[in-house]
Amino acid sequence: MKENMKKLTLYIVVFAVFALIVFLSLSAPILVSDADFSIYNTGWNGTSDLAVRTEQMGSFTPNIELAGEGSTEVTQRELTEYDVDPNQTSIMIIGPEQDFTEEEKEYVDNFLEQGGRLVLADNFGSANTLIDGLDTNSSFHSEPLLDMAFDKEPHFGIAYDVKEHDLTENVSHILLNNPTALNKGEEAVSLLNSSRASWLDEEQTKEPEYMDRKDYDQYPLLAVEEYGEGELVLISDPSIFINHMNDRMDNDIFIENMLDYLSEDRENIIFDESKRDMDLVYSIVYTGNYPGRTTSAIIIFVLMGMSVFLIFPESKDIIIGKFEELLKLFLKSEEEEKDPLTKVLNNHPEWDKKKLQMINDRFIRSGKGDGEVE
Repeated sequence: MKENMKKLTLYIVVFAVFALIVFLSLSAPILVSDADFSIYNTGWNGTSDLAVRTEQMGSFTPNIELAGEGSTEVTQRELTEYDVDPNQTSIMIIGPEQDFTEEEKEYVDNFLEQGGRLVLADNFGSANTLIDGLDTNSSFHSEPLLDMAFDKEPHFGIAYDVKEHDLTENVSHILLNNPTALNKGEEAVSLLNSSRASWLDEEQTKEPEYMDRKDYDQYPLLAVEEYGEGELVLISDPSIFINHMNDRMDNDIFIENMLDYLSEDRENIIFDESKRDMDLVYSIVYTGNYPGRTTSAIIIFVLMGMSVFLIFPESKDIIIGKFEELLKLFLKSEEEEKDPLTKVLNNHPEWDKKKLQMINDRFIRSGKGDGEVE
């Protein structure tokens, strides 16, 4: 008997390990983040929807990798580590937070010169530290842009001055969220502008003072510039691409146009995430198309029980006995759960059960109740 139990125990352990392996094989590690503008952030302030669309198009290029086989340590690719053909590649940098190095500036300059397309979307981040190393006179202003054409608040500006281009096809209104403005160089072409009643909030008070202002002007928000054999696209509001904003007004159409533009005659779209502090905001979770925990447990135990009957027929009586014990305990707990006195005593263990039973019996006999104690 003891020998059979040892074999049975060993079998259950092996079966459990096998089930775990199958479970994990149906799942996959993914990164999640709460960083603003991150493609791994599925919240309102992330750009995960943008990355999903790109993946569905077949153009997504991974920007992270595991440190080694079987490892869960995530390594973020630096911008200079992409060994790609510029003529077949587009890069999007959305809301960078850290300054760009001289090596990165040189990499981007060569990338554009050799035919690459770069989209740089920022408002108050570090985009200017990259532009400083490029052959362009364009840059980002450092102050918030407020607009009399707005939705609810002046920093939710509505841009309706749209110029014809592949990026703006079928676009008539773009909803902004706390943008800045572009200081457009002479080689750049502006495709989207604020209204003529907008201004840079240099004091950053966010107080419109509509009637007293004398500095209303129109500012570029989206500009395209030829750069060597490639193209540089500047956008002064990265929030256009976040999950919460991508279905507002014509933002969704603009995003579709952008992805079509970046993937036209190209194989790769890279979302550079290297300018975020990944040590603080990233973590790994497992997901996949597998059953829920309860369903998985039932399936595993049913299969385990059936196989035990076939392999260890002499242990059948033991297994059935243990199952009956568990079933009795389960039924007993079900009955106790339905018993109103048990419910009361669970909530008030200090009360006297006999007195409660006496009160309940008298209540039933009086015909004033159904036997349940409130």
